[in-house]
Amino acid sequence: MKPNRHFFPFAFAAVLLVFVLFNLLFCKGEEDPEIYQITLVDWDGKETQLSDFKGKVIVLDFWASWCVPCKKAVPVVDALQKELEGKNAVVLGVNTENNLSVAQIRKAAEEFGMKYPSLLDPDWKLVNQLRLEGQPALFVFSKSGKRIHFQYGISQKDFPMLRGRLRNWLDSP
Repeated sequence: MKPNRHFFPFAFAAVLLVFVLFNLLFCKGEEDPEIYQITLVDWDGKETQLSDFKGKVIVLDFWASWCVPCKKAVPVVDALQKELEGKNAVVLGVNTENNLSVAQIRKAAEEFGMKYPSLLDPDWKLVNQLRLEGQPALFVFSKSGKRIHFQYGISQKDFPMLRGRLRNWLDSP
């Protein structure tokens, strides 16, 4: 029996169609990192989507008014913000309390000496997503939204190391 030469193009087309359908149905396309899917509010109630900072290094300082070590971390994070001024980066506080008014949170930030903006996460959307285990916590995300650094507890002795990593963070994709 002779092979049918007309059958080959149809078989090839069928295999190609199955391959394309499989990829469309089962292979996820490139999605934004989870960090970009979070929306928080600032002290004025304005929504801030972390996706607004795509293409920038994002430094997040998680804090609470009752957290004494958080107060000690603020000057270090503030110094990082000064080092990053004018560069492709943003520094944000993230307050995690759900039992205080915005006025009380703002007052605590002032008492801590916080000069960088802070967002509110009373429902722990970001806290849960990052599986935050304590405070103060510093999370750094690359320009593409990949977590590139995190640490719990921040003190003055950490500043030289953090400052030294700035160039790597800014150069990361």
